[in-house]
Amino acid sequence: MIDAQQSDSLPRGEQPGKSRTWWRPLLVRLLRYELDLAFTVTDEVLVGKMPLRVDILLVRREGGPLSEAAQRDLSALLPLLNRYTLIEFKAPPDALEQGDLAHLAGCSYLWHSQESEAILHDDVSLIVLAPALNSAAREEMRRLGWEASQHEAGIFRVAGPPFVTWLVESDVVGEPGQPVLSLVSRVFLQERKRIIEELTRTGHSALLHYMLQQVQQFRAAGEEFAMQHKYSENLIDVEDELLTKVLEAVPAERRLRGLPLEERLRGLSPEQLVAGLSEEQAAEVRELLERKQGR
Repeated sequence: MIDAQQSDSLPRGEQPGKSRTWWRPLLVRLLRYELDLAFTVTDEVLVGKMPLRVDILLVRREGGPLSEAAQRDLSALLPLLNRYTLIEFKAPPDALEQGDLAHLAGCSYLWHSQESEAILHDDVSLIVLAPALNSAAREEMRRLGWEASQHEAGIFRVAGPPFVTWLVESDVVGEPGQPVLSLVSRVFLQERKRIIEELTRTGHSALLHYMLQQVQQFRAAGEEFAMQHKYSENLIDVEDELLTKVLEAVPAERRLRGLPLEERLRGLSPEQLVAGLSEEQAAEVRELLERKQGR
């Protein structure tokens, strides 16, 4: 079951005229695509009874089967997911700021307190997904009395918050072969062609095709979507590069399927049209072309 709640309220720290990034709905859809029946991914989290909603993702384990592809594609993230996982996501063009970590911790308390189900403390985890653990985040942790220790490359365990907390550097974890995280990393923003080529070569054409569909949906939403999401101007470049690579992976017969004969033959010279035909067949085609041109 997929539950995406919408909100008219402005996210924390945003003022009228400012907007969210399109990377956030992309991450939500990619996670839903990979996690399918095994988890529910909720776009916004209720943290009060007004109701109040914040830009934090809630990933809830449902117990359904998880595909082998998803286990590979999210192998770095899956071990960090609890029964309930709240995720603070920083898009590739953004960075962690003072207050982000405290905001996540505070919202986790509010969310936990208003849930109708009695949720055990050990069933909740927090994840900060950002391009990098920067000086602003380190300074905030110092002030809060928290401490980050490296669990593995690009993944830190943060001691001090109310629940088990992880900080994942998307630029580091996404680089060596984490397809979903690479698509929402700064690396993809800077080296789209290379990332798309690598994912195609490693058998992730279906994931790229799905991402292309989502980008096309964002673009089809037009001006309204652009006004609500920052950085939407580079959607055109992302769409073009994804479309080129996806089409390259599709056999020519499938690409031409459904096109009228005139569309298929457009741009071909008489020599190209008769290539591979017998002399008799080639003569017949040339005669037909001459008749058509003489009309």
